[in-house]
Amino acid sequence: MTRAIRPLLLSASLGSLLGCGSARAPTGAADAGGGSDAGGGDAGLCDKSPVGFVSLPADDGAHSVPVEWWYWTGHLETPDGGRFGFEEVFFSMNEGGVPGQAVHHAITDVGNGTFHYGSSDQLGAPVAVPDGYDLSLGGMTAKGGGGHDTLHGGADSYALDLTLAAEKPPVLQYDGGYTSYSFGGDTYYYSRERMAATGTIALGGDGGSEVVPVSGTAWFDHQWGALDNAIATGWDWFAIQLDDDRELMLFRIRANGGTALASGSYANAQCAVTQLGENDFQISQLGSWTSPHDGCVYPSGWTVKVAGMTLTITPAVLDQELKTPEATYWEGDSTVSGDATGRAYVELTGYCP
Repeated sequence: MTRAIRPLLLSASLGSLLGCGSARAPTGAADAGGGSDAGGGDAGLCDKSPVGFVSLPADDGAHSVPVEWWYWTGHLETPDGGRFGFEEVFFSMNEGGVPGQAVHHAITDVGNGTFHYGSSDQLGAPVAVPDGYDLSLGGMTAKGGGGHDTLHGGADSYALDLTLAAEKPPVLQYDGGYTSYSFGGDTYYYSRERMAATGTIALGGDGGSEVVPVSGTAWFDHQWGALDNAIATGWDWFAIQLDDDRELMLFRIRANGGTALASGSYANAQCAVTQLGENDFQISQLGSWTSPHDGCVYPSGWTVKVAGMTLTITPAVLDQELKTPEATYWEGDSTVSGDATGRAYVELTGYCP
């Protein structure tokens, strides 16, 4: 990828484009569904598609915008109790009329306490696919749409093949799937926050000597728009899946030592979604971790107060830093304890120049 394209790219969690279609300006009010308590809500919401500025499955595909990403993370277990986390994200960018793509893939081997990642990039736009995606770069692939995906990726001696199926309707972030940033730019953003994951992990790479079945849950984010300013400032992002079928997405975009924007969403077990503003949650850093690779210092461990709960989020492995041509960032499998239990993925960008 050329030097002109590289500065644009960075995650997510966040968490990207160029292909068919174009971003639409919002034209009306959106209704992402109400409700907040863990036991309340209309069970029929799980059978309904959200209404807003994002139209699915059409918007699963690529858009003609400066930045776009398709992003998956998840938590997997083997039959004998082995634990793995994974990240796979495809980026598409357009800098000065020159399209480019990149892919990052990471696997956290929780039992061994190790982290493995790889990346690849190239010029050109993604292949346009109606109502979905067919992404392929550097031996990594992501195909699907409409809540049904297949992924392949690998890093070091690990190779992962997964089939994913959404268990809940998509969540349109920002109360309808679109926001215009006060600091410049805008974004469309939706998530499939609970996907059943089944497949295999090869310990020893493609064709390795040991291929082990895995199952678990995954999270999918798709975001696109004029994201350059958000990328430049950096963010802390949390994708939380609780064991009782609730999900939380929380993030804060940092600026000048403070917070430029904080937002999120809370989905209960009955698929009712409540949008969260900066006064609806509190994130407190518990410690820090200094990268032995570059000396960059990241937050490590958090207390989250939200929806009447106090949660503690703990990295499963301290060193989950990716150093890629596009960006250096921390993207980590984490555990959730406190008033509820579960798993989380945390993304920290902008901490390493």
